[in-house]
Amino acid sequence: MKTASIRSIRFIIFIALAIIAILALYPLIYMAFSSMKPTLEYIKHPMAPPQTWYFDNFQALIYRFSLVRLFGNTILYVGLSMVACLLISIPAAYSFAKLKYRFRNEFYVVMIATMTIPGVTFIIPNYLLMSKIGWTDHIVSVVVIWAVSAVPSTVFLLTSLMRGMPDEVLEAIKMDGAKYYQAMTKIILPMSLPGVVTVSIFNATNWWNDLLTPLIYLQSDNLKTVTVAVATVLNRFSSDYPLLLSGLLLASLPPIAIYIIFQGYIRKGLVVGAVK
Repeated sequence: MKTASIRSIRFIIFIALAIIAILALYPLIYMAFSSMKPTLEYIKHPMAPPQTWYFDNFQALIYRFSLVRLFGNTILYVGLSMVACLLISIPAAYSFAKLKYRFRNEFYVVMIATMTIPGVTFIIPNYLLMSKIGWTDHIVSVVVIWAVSAVPSTVFLLTSLMRGMPDEVLEAIKMDGAKYYQAMTKIILPMSLPGVVTVSIFNATNWWNDLLTPLIYLQSDNLKTVTVAVATVLNRFSSDYPLLLSGLLLASLPPIAIYIIFQGYIRKGLVVGAVK
């Protein structure tokens, strides 16, 4: 009886998870099918699979809307933001987790408290600051805003991770004459690599999908990101739904690919440090 009930519960859980997976994948499948239809076929049969595979929408995106340049811009902004965020967050998390100095906890609380402030409250002050510096319509503005806005959450996650690492290893390497930065780069950073990769993927996904920041700070078409281009440039052809859905599909593929490639690191990053 117990075995039968366990099997029934597992079957119910499997069905529930399958339904959730179908609901989650349906928008992606719909975009994929719709993007491979001519406009007239989409209007006549919006819910049906394509009768013939039509790739002119993707060719139009590549040649008419400079899709390669848009992807290059977005990858460049996300990469620079990730490097800047980690260069700030890793030493800060290491100091909060393993170093002892005056007002350490107070500094940590103040930094984490900024996570409770809504991001929209910083839009006007940040824009005025960037205008005075002369960084509007420049990639530096987007990189700085993205990197700085992600530092508190990144520091919070990495600090929690590093606090679970044994202090004996650090004490042993310090007795051998290692400096603080050597202990951080040779011991702490390799041990926390899954967590670093995980938080970097989360940050990169948020930046890739961000519409507001590049829309505010970047006015030139040659500096726009994929998300902004889909929302603004392709909006001029809003009646051409297959073309619009093609842009949405291509814009959503890189985050999905990143997750699939690094899912092993994500699993490790979610559980590493949970057991000391």
